[in-house]
Amino acid sequence: MPMLDTDRLGGMRAFVAVATRHSFVAAAGELGLSPSALSRRIAHLERALGCRLLQRTTRRVALTEAGALYLERCLDVLARADEADAAVSAFSAQPRGLLRVSLPNLYGQLRVAPLLPEFMRRYPLLRLEVTMEDRYIDLVEQRIDVGVRIGDLRSGDYVARRLALNRRRLCASPEYLRRKGTPLTPADLRAHACLQFAPRMKELPWVLIRGGRRTQVAVEPLLRADNAEALRQAALGGCGITLLADFVMGQDLEAGRLVEVLASWRVADSWVWAVYPHARFLPMKTRVFVDFLSERLGDSGPPPAQAVTAPSSARPPPRTSRRRASTRR
Repeated sequence: MPMLDTDRLGGMRAFVAVATRHSFVAAAGELGLSPSALSRRIAHLERALGCRLLQRTTRRVALTEAGALYLERCLDVLARADEADAAVSAFSAQPRGLLRVSLPNLYGQLRVAPLLPEFMRRYPLLRLEVTMEDRYIDLVEQRIDVGVRIGDLRSGDYVARRLALNRRRLCASPEYLRRKGTPLTPADLRAHACLQFAPRMKELPWVLIRGGRRTQVAVEPLLRADNAEALRQAALGGCGITLLADFVMGQDLEAGRLVEVLASWRVADSWVWAVYPHARFLPMKTRVFVDFLSERLGDSGPPPAQAVTAPSSARPPPRTSRRRASTRR
């Protein structure tokens, strides 16, 4: 097998950047090149391969059939090159390079972003590229080093490490409860205006637990949204009862702007996870970031057995496993 020189690897990285960003301008900004220099690098690669990899239009860059095949192989080659770098990076006293991080929008803003200055001071040779959005992201295709996910994880090829408990509660404004009364049982919720978080507009029942009893309440929401801040604002405005995570409305509860409802019932909790592509050698930059999040976000202990889909006698899930992540608040 012929050896790949640094010029060919650079061409591969340039091609992957354009192919995944669908834009020469965006890819050039990521690589620190001018669009014209990037275009010349791609043209040089295409000449060396003897085929066209990209179809360029005025609005978008699309892959040719050969380009789609080459992208798949490039991702594998570059992942192996990164593994090789990671294997020897342990000999370096300080992690360095570019760390790409994917965060859920609101959790990223409220919990992770305030911690980033401390992380950057601790590791000054690392550069960060952070994206915050709630849609599912393929970490490998988007070349993300580590992502944070909330909720249940689907099986897949990612390694998942549990970071913290995502405790959730039912709450409403004092003004709403004065007008409509306070529900005393889960069944009472059906007579109230409910404000429901619904990722991808998919309705999910509210699951409440007390003394080993598990109750599902299928609410008909007055407001359904895929943004927790919208639901928080509606609850503060006296529109109804909502189920939100503590990181969203914890300060409102402390200040009395919101009041916990059905406090004797526990809402089925979810977990915050760090996920990253499986690799033989975990890059130091990824490891120190995950360790930092685990240290600063904390771990509230093992998940309650009732909140796991397995029977209550099952053991809690391990802290680290190979999962594919989906986001839920």
